[in-house]
Amino acid sequence: MNLCLTISEIDWSLTKDAFSILGTIGALIIGTLGLTAWRRQLRGTSEYELAKKAIFIAYEIQQALQTVRNPMLHLSKEEVEAGRRLDEEQRIYNERMNQLYEKWAELQTIRLETKVVWSDDAHNSFNEIQQRIGDLRGAIWLHFWMKGAYAGPGAVVDNNPERVIENDKVVYFVSDNDEFSTKITEAISKVENFFGSKVRGK
Repeated sequence: MNLCLTISEIDWSLTKDAFSILGTIGALIIGTLGLTAWRRQLRGTSEYELAKKAIFIAYEIQQALQTVRNPMLHLSKEEVEAGRRLDEEQRIYNERMNQLYEKWAELQTIRLETKVVWSDDAHNSFNEIQQRIGDLRGAIWLHFWMKGAYAGPGAVVDNNPERVIENDKVVYFVSDNDEFSTKITEAISKVENFFGSKVRGK
């Protein structure tokens, strides 16, 4: 009789252990599924934020490019009167370009992050923005070279009117529809097209 009781107790103990193990396994499975879903949601949120940031800073660079091209120059009266008008113009353009470079450096960091997440296609969507920055930098250098800023004594500067007019199309903002503004807009559109669906798909 005592032997039967002991066997029953053992059976009940094994049953309890089995249920306990099954319960633990079930909890682990549910926990793993929940963690996976949370990670997926977190990744989706992170990618959304990254895509949104890429578009936003691209817009800021568009604005910075147009700020550099602003034909209005607030020259220092003292510098102009001292015969340093050209130096003062260069200082203003240098300040504007430095602000543009700061924004580009910020976008470069995001550009690398997007390459990690979405491969080369994401990285390459910024290529035309980089080209437009290079175009503007070169046009400003040429602008001052044709004004004689870098020419040494006796140097001949090719500043024929047609060359100046062509270069001024890049240097000076006229409207949102001028030739270079259109190229800037097209460059920004490449970023919008790539990341827009990732933002709207949230």
